[in-house]
Amino acid sequence: IAVVAVMTAAALTKVRMTTALRAPTHSLAWCGTEAGVFKAQGIDVTFPVIETTGPEAVHGLERGEWDFCQTGTLPVVESFLQGKDAVVLFRNAVQHDNLCIALQPGLKSLAELTGKKVGVLSDATSGQTGINARLTIEKAGATATYVGLGGYGNIYKALIAGEIDAGPLPLHLRFAGERKYGWNIFSLAFGGEIPSVFATTRKLIATNRELVLRVAQGFIRTVHTFKTQPEVYVPLLQRFLQVDERELVEDQVRFYLPLFPPVPRMALSAEGLQSIRNTFARTYPAAHQLQEADFTDSSIVDELEHSGFIDRLYRR
Repeated sequence: IAVVAVMTAAALTKVRMTTALRAPTHSLAWCGTEAGVFKAQGIDVTFPVIETTGPEAVHGLERGEWDFCQTGTLPVVESFLQGKDAVVLFRNAVQHDNLCIALQPGLKSLAELTGKKVGVLSDATSGQTGINARLTIEKAGATATYVGLGGYGNIYKALIAGEIDAGPLPLHLRFAGERKYGWNIFSLAFGGEIPSVFATTRKLIATNRELVLRVAQGFIRTVHTFKTQPEVYVPLLQRFLQVDERELVEDQVRFYLPLFPPVPRMALSAEGLQSIRNTFARTYPAAHQLQEADFTDSSIVDELEHSGFIDRLYRR
């Protein structure tokens, strides 16, 4: 599916991207690539791998294996605290509750998870979803065992098979599992205070700012197309999420239409920033003084907004 005219292959600049997981919040770069939006910006995007988990998405940036990624805020913050180079460009969505913890039907409360096995994406100490799940369970007074399964689809399958007692799930899998298998659903502690993000490195911004601006334009154009041509994104998102039921994906598109911001500036709430500080304070003493500007470069979105690019896009 192509929604825009594309440039000739010879004129395209090659860019590598990845995404930490398969969820609507992490779908924009891939969907924009498939829809031809990035090619209209003169960019030939490839995905060396998809669904890497959040920490690995950031490690790949640091190793130079890809140039941009959609991942969680927390792995980028940890990169900064370790003296490395990853940096947030945008938030993927405005604050909302997009995840839950699903428990097997025999478990009626999070407090019952002591000694139980909980599936997470990567781990419970550096991955954003895993940290959130662990802190939520600890807040309920339980101490669980965590196992990294690599993706929400794998957590979903492990719950069905009874291989784990609980695990975090995005909305489309939560609804399906709740309806089919009677799982008990609980909210996560952070809610939507700490968003998933689109990230790159400070080195790339410094050495090729023009490319980063073009990629940013492609990302923001993708959001615009999602909002104005949602019918284009239903089959794309269905492929990305690997979901057979079109109706579930149509529900997700309707849910996210107002949540993908036209101006995707990070702009954490005070509660969100404090939650990040609290998450890392024991391991990294410098986390007590952490500021949003330490791990975010807002100059790209500022430049695109001040140039009138975003306003012109939405006035059409």
